Amino acid sequence: MISRTHAIERLFAAAGQLPSIPRVVQKMIETLRDEDADLLPLIGEIRTDPTISARVLKLANSGYYGSRRAVGSIDEAVSLIGTRAMRTLVISAGVSSSFPKVPGVDLQSFWRHALLTASIASQLARRAGENAERAYSAGLMLRVGQLMIHIAFPRVADEIMSECQGLGMSERATVEQHKLNTHHCEVGAELAMRWNFPDDIAAALEYYCQPRNPDASLLARLAHLAAQCAFELEQQTAPEDIVQRLDNTVTDMCGLDPAGILQDIRSCAERAAGDEQAD
Repeated sequence: MISRTHAIERLFAAAGQLPSIPRVVQKMIETLRDEDADLLPLIGEIRTDPTISARVLKLANSGYYGSRRAVGSIDEAVSLIGTRAMRTLVISAGVSSSFPKVPGVDLQSFWRHALLTASIASQLARRAGENAERAYSAGLMLRVGQLMIHIAFPRVADEIMSECQGLGMSERATVEQHKLNTHHCEVGAELAMRWNFPDDIAAALEYYCQPRNPDASLLARLAHLAAQCAFELEQQTAPEDIVQRLDNTVTDMCGLDPAGILQDIRSCAERAAGDEQAD
């Protein structure tokens, strides 16, 4: 059996060139390491990039950001949601644009799910006293390892997708491990490191399917809960039932109470529903 490191390297080699993101987005990712970073010069660069600007404004006008009126410019978006939230918008736009086409994947559905997961993760993080912006980035990136698997080994990825219909992420990771000697959590963590995301975000991606693992951080556990909530919402599960299905041990580890989680799930579900109606 090949080693985990070898399996990951083989996958990235098979995928070819690393998905690229615009330089200004790369700079935004790097500022996640510095709470005091001045974001205004980078936001100024966004104004001169019509492609990223258009993607950012589309996200700013989505239900996930709860804007009550149409946002027509980058400056208007900054005034409405602030520079920190703008950073998450830019990173979201840049990460999604780095995968223009992936064999066997409906990217519109994929990124809709990612935005829902990210939104729930940030809400839960605020309640748990964790950095909401980093939780959002982790939630957004949770499944990018799956995209890399599809790019590198499309036939195997189709087999995995077929076998995992209706299964949660942890079960899917088990199937991936059996077929590839690695799984999307490890692959996503590796991509996050290559894109210079902070180490704690990469670690959250690696362990989010193992929330009870002693090495799992609070961020990883919050990402796990967000992933389950997003999955259940897409299965049309009622928010009250979702709360009942969550692992109480994990919610306790995060310091979360059922009533608070229910409130966050309902809020994110309403935003997501509004976004789908807008589409």
